[in-house]
Amino acid sequence: MKKIISLILAALTLAAVLTAPAAAEKAPFSDVSPDRWSYDAVKYAYDNGLMNGVGGGKFDPEGTMTRAMVVTVLHRIEGKPAVDAINEFSDVNAGEYYYDAVLWARSVGVVNGVSATSFDPDGSVTREQLVSMLFRYCDIKDLAVFGRADVSSFSDRAKIDSYAEESVSWAVDAGLIKGVGGGRLDPLGFATREQVAAILKRFREAEFTTLYDYYLPYVEQMADYSERMLRDEMEKLAADPDYSIHDLHVWGNGLLAIGLNDFGRYDVVEDYIDMWLNHPARSGILSTDAGLAGYVVLDMYERTGEEKYAQLAHECLRAELARPTDEYGEIKYDRNDDFDIYVDGTGMVTPFLARYSSVFGDEEVRRIAVLQVTNYLRFGVIPRFGLAYHGYSPGGVFQGEMGWGRGTGYLMLAVGSVMRYCNDAEANAKCEEFIKNTMKRLLPSDKFGWTLSLPNADSDTSATGKIMWGVLKAKEAGLASSVSDSVIKAIAKAGLTDVYDGEVRGSSGGSGGFGSYSDKHDENTSYGQGAMLSFYVEFLRYLEGRS
Repeated sequence: MKKIISLILAALTLAAVLTAPAAAEKAPFSDVSPDRWSYDAVKYAYDNGLMNGVGGGKFDPEGTMTRAMVVTVLHRIEGKPAVDAINEFSDVNAGEYYYDAVLWARSVGVVNGVSATSFDPDGSVTREQLVSMLFRYCDIKDLAVFGRADVSSFSDRAKIDSYAEESVSWAVDAGLIKGVGGGRLDPLGFATREQVAAILKRFREAEFTTLYDYYLPYVEQMADYSERMLRDEMEKLAADPDYSIHDLHVWGNGLLAIGLNDFGRYDVVEDYIDMWLNHPARSGILSTDAGLAGYVVLDMYERTGEEKYAQLAHECLRAELARPTDEYGEIKYDRNDDFDIYVDGTGMVTPFLARYSSVFGDEEVRRIAVLQVTNYLRFGVIPRFGLAYHGYSPGGVFQGEMGWGRGTGYLMLAVGSVMRYCNDAEANAKCEEFIKNTMKRLLPSDKFGWTLSLPNADSDTSATGKIMWGVLKAKEAGLASSVSDSVIKAIAKAGLTDVYDGEVRGSSGGSGGFGSYSDKHDENTSYGQGAMLSFYVEFLRYLEGRS
């Protein structure tokens, strides 16, 4: 597994509060003798341009660093990026050496002020403030800051401010800070210059794993398990003539195929699609569920250029457009006997239509794809809460449960696909609002549930995977700005609690509303497995795009 050894801290050689001196045989400071505990750290900081003396041949090891100085160092580590941000702090003035650094650090989330309008640039930085800045910097660089130490043995642990609890625990685990003697951490004590030098030395020499490398083994395991599941389905079809080809393309298997294809497991996906192509009863039996498999066919055509995949995509399109629609053009989900419109159908056919319109430049199909989403947001979402019902009647009567997690995930598949492939400003605005309303119902706990009223909720992998796949598709188009990086990362981390050696559990089957599932079960399902694999593969792409 790749490591980032010292972050991106090769650039630290450029990061000095003052001009970096030439390397020396020993630290040229009269107040830091070779037998002082901090001598090696001070010499390291001096030799590498991290810190300079205070003049007169002194380092002032027990003096303190200001908040502005620390932020300036981090800004230089980052390459002194230009900042187009509003200055929120009345005590940070243009022209000061730290002005750009403070604006940058605040805009990316490395620092907060001491109040809503004050930064206190000349204030001495505390030990917990220092490690909190380093913790947040690692986070914005997409490094895995998951290690936590038990700090209960420190007598002054209660003094750690709540905002700094995670960062202090991480810093102790990473070996960046140690006790100051007497069993104390001294979190509120000012960080002395020699302490800062020591922490920076440890920080630079530490090995931090990138988030991409942290998650990659988990995704590989999920892909292995998913491949076995999909091949099992193909074996059933090959061995049992009564096993319908429709059963091969139910939406759970379609999501397995999307995740496997996007992760580069092309052999199994090609076998899956080729079985479809070679089945003698293929023509005329396509169902709405096959839309997700059709989405994969489009990617295969783009990747290989093989005409057989283009022809299969055209066949899928003809089948989908031949289905009954309501008076507004919404395609009926053909798994139901009545004429109600169900979110299941909208969620499975729209990704295919949106992607088809992009691959073949078909404006009419693009219009139909946009129509599916805007119609459902108009008729199937309750205005008061902005949450989708499982379905609705053509007359405008809601059907099923409001806010069913997996149903919301269906709609988010459609929302994300239209935002990614259709480039329709009016539809995007409506989709953005739906994303905002959905994310308001996100309930963080040890896992992530989706709830309207419960104080706690079980996770639902089938809902979470689809919801987040849609969000990341919108992010791919530069949209969904209301969903922060920190929320996406937190959901990805929490989701692993339902993954066991690649097997995804914790999916919901019933329609009982957010957080209240009549058919909640812990065993593995194709729709939970496929949804989470697809999400995590998109998450890896998201991290790659940020690097």
